[in-house]
Amino acid sequence: MIEVHGAKIFPAVVAGVIMSWLSEVWIFVALTFVAICIDYITGIMAGRLSETGLISDKMRKGIYKKVGTIALCFLSLFLDVALDAIVIGNIGFEMPFHLPVAHVVTMWIIITEAISVTENLEKLGVHIPAWLIKFLKKGKRSIDNDNTSN
Repeated sequence: MIEVHGAKIFPAVVAGVIMSWLSEVWIFVALTFVAICIDYITGIMAGRLSETGLISDKMRKGIYKKVGTIALCFLSLFLDVALDAIVIGNIGFEMPFHLPVAHVVTMWIIITEAISVTENLEKLGVHIPAWLIKFLKKGKRSIDNDNTSN
């Protein structure tokens, strides 16, 4: 591997290619990972304070769910690229807009995780404004309804 000032070039190039490929979607992806981490941390804290304490089976299922959520995030990124390629390849022209699969999926994940974080924080004794909970739940319902109204 080529080294410049002690740093390896290959990881930087790979990261640069990935970031340019994702364009503005990377912000949504980064926020998704942050939301997942905050939910997991607050979930552990709430579990430790509960009467039953931390339950290893529940934590294991939670990890599996988080890994599945991350897989869903990457699947949505793949679908963004694949659907664009299919449309361009089959129809022969570039669409004037980008199919926002990853945007919608990552926003849905972020809102879902935010709802879970507010529930965990309430278990920790943190007061959550009712309007915030209503706003998050309405946003999730809105995304769900828009995606299932076929």
